[in-house]
Amino acid sequence: MDNNSKNNEDIQPLTPEEIKAIGEIAIGPSKHEQFLNAHYKKLMWGGISLGIAAGCVIAFFSHRNDLRKDAAAQVVQAMKITAPGNGIATPDEYDTAALKTLQQQYAGTPSAITAELMNGLSLISKGDEAGIAALETVASSSASAPMRGRALAAIATYQLQQNKDSVPTWTRLTQMEANPYTALAYLMLGDLAKDKGDKETARNWYEQCKTKCPTSALVTDKTVEMRLTLLDVDAPTPVEPAPQPEQPETNPLENPFGEAPEVGETKFNAEI
Repeated sequence: MDNNSKNNEDIQPLTPEEIKAIGEIAIGPSKHEQFLNAHYKKLMWGGISLGIAAGCVIAFFSHRNDLRKDAAAQVVQAMKITAPGNGIATPDEYDTAALKTLQQQYAGTPSAITAELMNGLSLISKGDEAGIAALETVASSSASAPMRGRALAAIATYQLQQNKDSVPTWTRLTQMEANPYTALAYLMLGDLAKDKGDKETARNWYEQCKTKCPTSALVTDKTVEMRLTLLDVDAPTPVEPAPQPEQPETNPLENPFGEAPEVGETKFNAEI
């Protein structure tokens, strides 16, 4: 019997490392490893490019945020807010030079649209109709609904002050997204219809205000409800006062001799 032969029980099992080595010799590297070996350089440069792109995106948003902060500071300056609690200047007091600079240097920022709105308000407060064009620019922009609503409300108010037809502008305001000026538009349309004697149209506008703007102060403080109540109350008809009978003239001094003598004058009867 060959002493070198061994029973199966005497053969030591292979270690995991030995099995892996035999497998690699038999079938070669795995598909994953083959892919990495074939595309190593591409993956490396792709990773570098991705890192650069991510850095650029971060830098862009950081720069944009800084730009917006600077623009917002310019808005505060143009509104002449010197300290908290000191109030804000009225539109006719806005710093128009600062507004113009803001629009030029920070075009494309939300503050540039705010500056356009402020410029329009400033102009119409001085009676300059060029402000209408500035406000229309804001109303037609992609600004937030409250800002576009503010622009339309300012235009409509100016038209009322100039005795012009403001109904189309108020109507535009009711047709856009809900904003703080929507309820005011419904109320004004109702008032204008009432002034023309069209009670049913006025009632419709007031009812829409209640339905579509239930949280508005104009609804919660019963302003609209009062308008609806007054629609059913007829205004008093002016009545001419009844003519009074003529009173006979009387002598204020009750002088039986006729006219009263002038004060300080003495009359003597020469015949006595």
